[in-house]
Amino acid sequence: MNIQQQNLAAELCRLSAAPAAIGAWECHLADDSLSWTDGVYDLFGLPRGSAIQRASALDLYEEGSRSEMERLRGRMIRSGGAFSLDCRIRTADNRRRWMRLIAGVGHRHGRPWRIFGSKQDVTTEKGLWTGLAALTRRDLAVAPATRRDFEARLAHALLDRHPDRIDLALVLVALDDIHAIPEAFGRPAGDALPDRIGERLSRLFPDALASARLGPAEFALLLRMPAGQRRLAAGLDQAQQLLCRPVRHGNTVIDFTVSIGGVAIEDACRRDAATLFAEARAALHVACVAGGNTLRMFDRPSTTDAGGAPN
Repeated sequence: MNIQQQNLAAELCRLSAAPAAIGAWECHLADDSLSWTDGVYDLFGLPRGSAIQRASALDLYEEGSRSEMERLRGRMIRSGGAFSLDCRIRTADNRRRWMRLIAGVGHRHGRPWRIFGSKQDVTTEKGLWTGLAALTRRDLAVAPATRRDFEARLAHALLDRHPDRIDLALVLVALDDIHAIPEAFGRPAGDALPDRIGERLSRLFPDALASARLGPAEFALLLRMPAGQRRLAAGLDQAQQLLCRPVRHGNTVIDFTVSIGGVAIEDACRRDAATLFAEARAALHVACVAGGNTLRMFDRPSTTDAGGAPN
């Protein structure tokens, strides 16, 4: 990772841990009347405390985000539950922003009577992820033939238009501190360890649509994601613990960790292999900068169950 990538990834980690601007909102379903805290007014670029009509607020959503929000809102009111959605908005003073909307529904006597939640400005966070992905496009140091073969299988999966197809995920796994292993345990042990990691990945993910070793100690997996990103992340977290069990090489026991970065492929017909690799590698870089032995999924515009990961 070069200095520019390190700085950008470190900034992303800093911002993800820092308090973010956030506001609360409420909508009474009987008359669609809205109530916002100051943070929401600021997010939309409107004077604090000014009268707001739902129709006017909807005009500030970009069309794609507005239609998806309305779909999820209607489903939540009918069926209960909650949702989270990353939306594109254009403020009253014509600035484009990313907003993370979290919504739940309240009931009285078994009937929905209000919806409520939070709205958070995540523009900077989105920009950092996008910038890091753009940087990693120019730093994909992998063996051309191996990468080309894996990308061919990935491209084939992206072209699958079967109506019953399930979502996929591109996952990169890398050995942490690869240069420290030979120094601590000797060159033969350092050479053998990536082979053992590859063997474990094959056993842990026997149903992977594609797998490849991309570098000295980096691996790629194309996985099915039938139960959503939250379930995938839980599975990867368990796999990470199994991958990191100590390895015996002769009389030497090697302790090590791996980092994992991934990206969900939930709209395959609009994605391309190069972008997916860049996004997965961006997530891997952030995992490494966070200290290693970490799992990160690329943060894209997403729909989530409340309190969960994208699905």
